[in-house]
Amino acid sequence: MRHSRMAEAAINASLDKYLKGARRGDAEQARHLHELLDKMLTEQETEDGRLWLTDHGRMLLADMHRQLSACRETGVELSEHVLDAVRLKPAEGHWDDPSNFVSDLRIALAVANQLCQQGKSGCEQDLALAAQTVVDKGEYDLKVDLIIEVYEKIADTVDGFREMTRCH
Repeated sequence: MRHSRMAEAAINASLDKYLKGARRGDAEQARHLHELLDKMLTEQETEDGRLWLTDHGRMLLADMHRQLSACRETGVELSEHVLDAVRLKPAEGHWDDPSNFVSDLRIALAVANQLCQQGKSGCEQDLALAAQTVVDKGEYDLKVDLIIEVYEKIADTVDGFREMTRCH
């Protein structure tokens, strides 16, 4: 008999529980985390319903893939890098919570859009002015300095982001 889909909140709570342990270095919790991700990808049945790949799971897998694909180390350093990625430990310039990254990315994209508008209109690009325009639109309840900080953090972390904003 085919069960209905398991509740997203329940799946995400399990992910978070295992993720917390994995980030502390608990290999058993890391193993459970990856077993759960595997079951989500293959939509396996459980007593509580059929598992499925939630957005939270998708972000965790994307983060792990990003960390592994950016790996340039060899030898012992490679082993540490792979273990950190498998345990989903946040690397420098990464966010502990994928939803915070998405939120920060939205803010940075709003600033990038303003910078592009400045460039397309023939003006010299001004990050402070772009951030002020984002504040004035009222979408985000943040001060200009914090918006600039978020933009800079994203631009320093996401390859090609800063270059993308140089629209003419």
